[in-house]
Amino acid sequence: MFENIRADMMREHRWAEIYSPIDFLRLLRANRGLQALIIYRFGRWLSNVRRHHYGWIIATPLHPSYWMLSACVRKAHSINLDQSADIAPGLHIYHFGGIEIRNCRIGPGCTIFQQVKLGSVEATDKKLVIGEGVYIGPHAQICANVSIGDGVTIGAGTVVTQDTPPRCLVLGNPSRIVQRDYNNSTIL
Repeated sequence: MFENIRADMMREHRWAEIYSPIDFLRLLRANRGLQALIIYRFGRWLSNVRRHHYGWIIATPLHPSYWMLSACVRKAHSINLDQSADIAPGLHIYHFGGIEIRNCRIGPGCTIFQQVKLGSVEATDKKLVIGEGVYIGPHAQICANVSIGDGVTIGAGTVVTQDTPPRCLVLGNPSRIVQRDYNNSTIL
């Protein structure tokens, strides 16, 4: 849990090191996406602890605090990171508001903007898979159980309905590949 939180913080602030607890608190206070990620990671940690032999002793009293914090983030910042999502370290939520992530797997180093909907409401065996270093613009939707390759850039307002190969620029509703071999490292 703590390694993932550290990776998220480094991605948010791009520091070489967090120098003091005050730096951490400043970063946490100013960044609503990081607040949501830390609460999500706390919930995942509780789920993992509960699976151990006597883990329920630790997880049971802490679970109400997780649900309360999660509800506060959903109401105050409109960010819903469901526990059915598997989020790798280094996710950057650039702007809060209207974000729903559920039933999907997100690779490391991705960037998500406001009003993004990822994953389907129904829990199925096949999940949405998003690769490493994917940029997802504002108001994008990926609700189908598709696979998004590494380094893909999904433009604003795009509705992805098909699998996408790596390093592509995807735009439109329904989505179409506008450019192949697209380098999104400058916008990440």
